Amino acid sequence: MSTKYTDLYTDEKYLNRRELSRALNTTFVDSFWNEQEEYRKQYRYQLPIYLINRTPLYVTLTPAINDKITLFENKIDNTLRLYRGLDEEAKYEVRKNAFFPWLRAISVYQGVEISDISTRALLNGTYREDAPTHTPVIHYLHTLDHYLAEDQRLIPPDDNFLADAFTYLLGVPELTKFYREEGPSEYRPTSIINGYDYDKAPARDIEAMMDRLFGMLKGTDKLLINTLAALFYVAYIQPFDDLNYPLSILLAKDVYAGGSSGNSAFMLPLEGLLSDHAIMESIKESKKNGDLTYFIFACMNSLNRLLDVLKEQIQQARVSHYKEEYETLSPEEEKRAEEIIKPATPLEEPRIEEPKIEEPAFEEEAEVEEPAPVEETPVVEEPVIEKKEPKNALKPSGFITPEEMMETSSAAPGYRFGVPANTLSDKEVKEYVRYLLETNPSLNRKQSTFLANHCTPGRYYTIQQYKSFCRCAYETARTSMDHLASEGYYEQLQVKNKFVYRPATKGEKK
Repeated sequence: MSTKYTDLYTDEKYLNRRELSRALNTTFVDSFWNEQEEYRKQYRYQLPIYLINRTPLYVTLTPAINDKITLFENKIDNTLRLYRGLDEEAKYEVRKNAFFPWLRAISVYQGVEISDISTRALLNGTYREDAPTHTPVIHYLHTLDHYLAEDQRLIPPDDNFLADAFTYLLGVPELTKFYREEGPSEYRPTSIINGYDYDKAPARDIEAMMDRLFGMLKGTDKLLINTLAALFYVAYIQPFDDLNYPLSILLAKDVYAGGSSGNSAFMLPLEGLLSDHAIMESIKESKKNGDLTYFIFACMNSLNRLLDVLKEQIQQARVSHYKEEYETLSPEEEKRAEEIIKPATPLEEPRIEEPKIEEPAFEEEAEVEEPAPVEETPVVEEPVIEKKEPKNALKPSGFITPEEMMETSSAAPGYRFGVPANTLSDKEVKEYVRYLLETNPSLNRKQSTFLANHCTPGRYYTIQQYKSFCRCAYETARTSMDHLASEGYYEQLQVKNKFVYRPATKGEKK
């Protein structure tokens, strides 16, 4: 076999003997395979970890494979850099879309029966079920959120990290046990290799094998190799009684976080590998003779597609966010923008920032024909501004207090200073309506539809809004809002002899 084909079937595709036979369309591949093996041995890099039967694990690092790995690391870093550049709202949108298939994969692994609509509700923050069977999926989501938090200090990839992650996955304050204490003590036949092997590491060998892995993970010069080796090894020796695959994924993400990506490494879509048949086949191949290169190639092929999906979700979130900034203007803001633009001249441009005060009364004061009186406007309104500013100093941008809502009840329904009344998309609203009707038979369609369209945390809604939205009598609107409050979806508050309703935050439903 020529060097051309040797390079092709190692550097580009890294085929095993069976795949090589198919590629050459012949069963007589002994000489070809021997050439392939001789070429690979020149670039064999042995890892400090080994299989259960003491066969050392290694990777083949030809110059071409090294370049391939470097390019792939650059793709990961660029994708995660795009994610870090998003604001919090856009990150939340990416999280909702990206996490959905991840949680579905985890639910399949855990044997958890959770519907797509319940998974969506969990990601949208509208989950209201009391289903203990969903707990493993909920805990996995909370674990990801915990490590993705920018202020979360990273833990080096060792037994301390695994213990920390284990507590979050179990939802307990501390562990009562750690490594598995029982396991096979004798060789037995497996379907993975021709011969005998353990299906998981004997309990007596777990600690020593994991210590070797942690020693290897201290270095960052071969970051992607270490990341995928950690993913492979924990799933292979199964050091815990349960949750080995989720823990292997979290450990691998923590390894990559030790590079330049930081906490954003927990956005790596490694969960998508759980449902890839090619990954499972590569694990079997790597276990035959300790060549981890099969697993690394399979992971890069699969992750290449998953990263493209993640990058597209990030770009869509950026576009949607900027689009909303320019389109979600209230009538008051549009009118104010027109008034500011009309008299604009090059000399007046520095003053365009002046009329940003959000008081309706200020609009009328600002309507002047000459530029000179513009400077007097802030002076007239200044006492009012000083009076209200402390009240809003600690209030999140775009949120509205009950008092403000009562004072601005004549404003356009659904908007307050350009912030939409509902943070859910049209598709998510429909999903939430369906979710509410399926999980709470006491709600009718009108109540569910109103709630799905009026569930932004920090906002306050009125009986009049329900009456206008559902086109019903006032008494029907009142009893409906009271019913939604009694079900725990809203908190009822009294302001100036009127009732307002604030959406209950996640977990507050009674």
